[in-house]
Amino acid sequence: MNEQNVNLTISKDIVNPIVTAKVQEAIVAALGGEDKLISDLLDRIINQKVDKDGKVSGYSSSNKYTWLELVVNNQIKDAIREELKKQIASMSSKIRELVIKQLQTKRGSNTVVRVLLDGLNDTLNNSWKSKIEVTIEPINKD
Repeated sequence: MNEQNVNLTISKDIVNPIVTAKVQEAIVAALGGEDKLISDLLDRIINQKVDKDGKVSGYSSSNKYTWLELVVNNQIKDAIREELKKQIASMSSKIRELVIKQLQTKRGSNTVVRVLLDGLNDTLNNSWKSKIEVTIEPINKD
């Protein structure tokens, strides 16, 4: 009788993905399952203490906020800032009228002159280069 050897070879391209998937399943199971793993990660991210810039500082005393507090706080500040811009833009002509009216009074003009002179005096007393620029434009009355 003639003996024949059977040679079976399986490519690594077939075996590696199967082994990798099984290892990943075992790790997820060991960590309590996919839902628990994701829940724990989200909890850590949301409750991570960070500094005012949203980064984990090497100085624990700088990490005053949770990440969630900082993000929500920044979103609220951004919303307020945008609304203030809109409100100021809608009232800009009224604000301009009131500023002009105030500047046209003796008290208002004296205040402007005093502030300009104080600023000029402070600047000249320091070793900074001083630059003064005043622009006066006529008011177009149509």
